[in-house]
Amino acid sequence: MRPAFTRLALASLTLLACNNNPEKATKDAPVVAGKTDAPEIKAPPPADSKSAAPPPSAETKTAGDPATTPPADTKGDAAAATAGETPPPAAATAGETPPPPVADPAAAAEANKKLLDEAKAKKTSDARAKKALEEAEKGGATVRELAEAANARGEALFDDPERAAAFFTWAKDKDTTYPEPVFNLAKQSANAGEVAPTVELLKEVSKRGGKKLLKQVGFDPTFEVVKDDSEVQKLIK
Repeated sequence: MRPAFTRLALASLTLLACNNNPEKATKDAPVVAGKTDAPEIKAPPPADSKSAAPPPSAETKTAGDPATTPPADTKGDAAAATAGETPPPAAATAGETPPPPVADPAAAAEANKKLLDEAKAKKTSDARAKKALEEAEKGGATVRELAEAANARGEALFDDPERAAAFFTWAKDKDTTYPEPVFNLAKQSANAGEVAPTVELLKEVSKRGGKKLLKQVGFDPTFEVVKDDSEVQKLIK
């Protein structure tokens, strides 16, 4: 048996050799009695990169994998497709009443003419004549057409001063630029011998541009009571 000192020296040398060259030291190191060298541990061989990898599980599939792409939202696509569509016309809405047909202008004018002729006729009652004038106005007759019809009816009723005056006044108020009904009222006033009212009515005729009507005052015996009035003289010049 080697002395303890010798074994210690050998162990020191072996340790030094392992530090400098572990592989050589392992081969050259003497076997120390009572000790068993540890078996050499070999690293496992590297994995073969060509070997088949296990299929990915459902949890590890990526979002870009075509197999894992979620189904398209058909409802959303339909809504997007219809978003730019033009809505149906309002007239197509169920239960909506279609607009009334446009009246024929010629037919409307003919209907108004019949109403105005009815109002002019002496045989037509005063109540019906006023109603016919109202219907013609609703049918689109102009204020001048209405005033002319009422004035014509007043002239037809001239022998009945009260009834005639009602339609002269109606025509005067309906069209404030129409001089004829005012002149007829002046005639009625002159026939009644009313000087002041006649003069005022003749002034109104002048304001409405009835110069041709005023010329009749100079030779119409109806205005004998006012033709020498200074104001009337100014009007008829």
